[in-house]
Amino acid sequence: MSKKQWVALAIIFITLIIAASIILTERYSYRSSSRQPSNSYLHKRIKKYAIQGIDVSHHQGNIAWEEVRHADTTQTIQFAFIRATVGTDKDKRFQDNWKGAGGNGFSRGAYHYYWSDVNSSIQAAHFIQTVSLIKGDLPPVLDIEDISTIQDKNSLRAGLKNWIKIIEAHYGVKPIIYSGEAFYTDVLKTDSYFKEYPRIWIANYNEVDSPRISWNFWQYTDRLPIPGVSTLVDGNVFKGSQVDFEKLWTP
Repeated sequence: MSKKQWVALAIIFITLIIAASIILTERYSYRSSSRQPSNSYLHKRIKKYAIQGIDVSHHQGNIAWEEVRHADTTQTIQFAFIRATVGTDKDKRFQDNWKGAGGNGFSRGAYHYYWSDVNSSIQAAHFIQTVSLIKGDLPPVLDIEDISTIQDKNSLRAGLKNWIKIIEAHYGVKPIIYSGEAFYTDVLKTDSYFKEYPRIWIANYNEVDSPRISWNFWQYTDRLPIPGVSTLVDGNVFKGSQVDFEKLWTP
């Protein structure tokens, strides 16, 4: 094969790699690059849900929880999911947000951002060391968004199951799984355990009536303006009734 032919093949190969990377990025990316406020919370597909909430981390900075209310004056913020741990690290503002949300009447839940390349038992122990739940708190949340670079999908799913098992045994309540809709469908749902999992929080920011898979919570935007918060916030809804919502609470 001539040098020109080798160069042509190399160019084709590189082009295919770039195209595949773009496709994967678009498929698994559900967080908008635009940081302008969204008014999607005013749409009837969102307004029809009576139970609405937000989720926050240290990225929101210092939150004035006493000022927090829904951007839609006809709706009420009822719950707040708060990042507690990231792999083996702690969220810098977890304790402040945890106390602030609870002290101002919001149903609160703590979530763990899962590092796919770190031992699941270590991550579970770290979350347990960081988070104490009381009666009425929402179940712990496992936030999984990344494919591992050092293990296959079967091993990744096994680690997630182990984290869930340890957390459920400790707190006496089944955790919620959070992920993007495409990630959950392609990476998790292929396993019957996750296909039938009863507590799912799905992120889908597209202009859809609702996620296309079974869900309990839906993160429909990351551009919700909230009084008391200096940045835009993730907006969420719960699909069930108030009775269904209360059934989730820690006993």
